[in-house]
Amino acid sequence: MKRITLTLAALALAVLTVSAKPNKKNENKVIDKLKYTITYRTKSVRDTTKTDSVGRYNYQNDDMQLEVGEKVSYFYSATRRAYMENLLKSLGGNNIQIQTSTPSRGNLSMNFYRNYPTGKSTYLDEVLGEDFRIIEPLEQPKWDIIADSTKQILNYDCQMARCTFKGRTWTAWFTADIPLDNGPWKLCGLPGLILRAYDAKQQYIFDCVGMKQAAEGENITYNSDFDKYSTSTMKEFVDYQRKALPEDIFAAKGIKIEVSEEMKSEVQQLLAKPQPSNPLELY
Repeated sequence: MKRITLTLAALALAVLTVSAKPNKKNENKVIDKLKYTITYRTKSVRDTTKTDSVGRYNYQNDDMQLEVGEKVSYFYSATRRAYMENLLKSLGGNNIQIQTSTPSRGNLSMNFYRNYPTGKSTYLDEVLGEDFRIIEPLEQPKWDIIADSTKQILNYDCQMARCTFKGRTWTAWFTADIPLDNGPWKLCGLPGLILRAYDAKQQYIFDCVGMKQAAEGENITYNSDFDKYSTSTMKEFVDYQRKALPEDIFAAKGIKIEVSEEMKSEVQQLLAKPQPSNPLELY
């Protein structure tokens, strides 16, 4: 039986990292030549029921990266990747000590490949250590470009577009000066790179903060470990995300949570209810 010693403040971190022990190194296979890397400073809301006295959300932050290749693009959280890499270096034996001062782990755990495999997309994500792989036909939003709308972002002239996509209404600012029909997550299909995007409730906000051209020999890769993830539809994944109970998943993995006696009741309540969920795609 694995044992984890933690404080109440660290429980949320443990839930996501209990299955992160390193196995043998998995192979990263090259799937495209990298051309550009675009970074989006991202704000997102996990628990929409919690706001401050004037109704403002409690945002969590990620630096999301969009890698654009000749045929494939790849979107993921650089914040989450750095956190997990540091965690894997620190783990040893069967006892995991998680400090409350650990660096930000980010809020978004997705890996999203557009046009991989060819003509499809691959969405990879996890819920409390359970990994999911969703392969779907390629889709893109149907945008309405707003006439006479202009704004400068990062010194580029941008135009506004709007769409309703996957249960949310999105506003995007794109620049024709960067002729890439791409953007954060599944937001694509405009005649220029999307530099800013947000949904109507501003629960997800993507702001481009930088772009760099790839060096010779840089590639977009796909980790062979992803093929071991459970296959799912997006609706099944979202439903599981909303309903999954930490106590059930921990029990299935043979993991025992140990806390002090005075915190026991509080932790048991946390383990016995679903975690806050606010998926990008709404069903």
